[in-house]
Amino acid sequence: MSPFFVIRLVLDFTAAGLLLAALAYWWLDNTSHELIGTSMFILLLSHNVFNRRWWARLPKVERGKRSFLTIASNISIALAISALLVTSLLISRSVFAFLPVSGRPTAREIHILAAYWVFILAAAHLGLHWSMIMAVIGRLLRVGAPNPIRTASLRVAASAIAAWGIHSLFVMGIGDRLIARPSIDFWDFQESTIGFFLHHIAILGTCACAAHYAVVWLRRVNRVPARVIFALAVMLWR
Repeated sequence: MSPFFVIRLVLDFTAAGLLLAALAYWWLDNTSHELIGTSMFILLLSHNVFNRRWWARLPKVERGKRSFLTIASNISIALAISALLVTSLLISRSVFAFLPVSGRPTAREIHILAAYWVFILAAAHLGLHWSMIMAVIGRLLRVGAPNPIRTASLRVAASAIAAWGIHSLFVMGIGDRLIARPSIDFWDFQESTIGFFLHHIAILGTCACAAHYAVVWLRRVNRVPARVIFALAVMLWR
């Protein structure tokens, strides 16, 4: 395995950690928030530079169910990150305060909206590549061939994280933030800081699990003959 690939993987997870930290705006001062966000954007830029060949091959990619899911995910997260970057420049009060631009309250609202969409889409992006990530980790840790006990244990853990993540979606009011619905509910960091991060990690795990098993389901559907799928659809319709 190439050490360069492992470094890339570490940088990607670091970017995800910085995004999670940036969401805790009321735990940080504004300057720290902007420095964390700037570092995250630099890592995301490097991620896209490393994966520039994928973007170059995009017009020639075969349009299948799985490839469509990956393409939709990548383009969606690219658009959300672009919106996040533009609004970051518009509302910056520290790092980019020297720029001759200023944002209205609407820019701040779009910034928050884009931030949470980036978080959800990044989690889905992680889930779409989870098999590859687990394979890399397995090689690094020299994990042996799959066995039923380990597989069952991992699935139980994934189910527990997903269940807690669904609960966390309501606790953190993610639904309201994803549709820019005004809310005065903010996490009380004086009461609990670790709780904020645990809830968001659980949400990340839930979205990653959903994306991963969507890929697994599509892989199985692709193996089923079209006539069988059509027959099942007719039966359900009746």
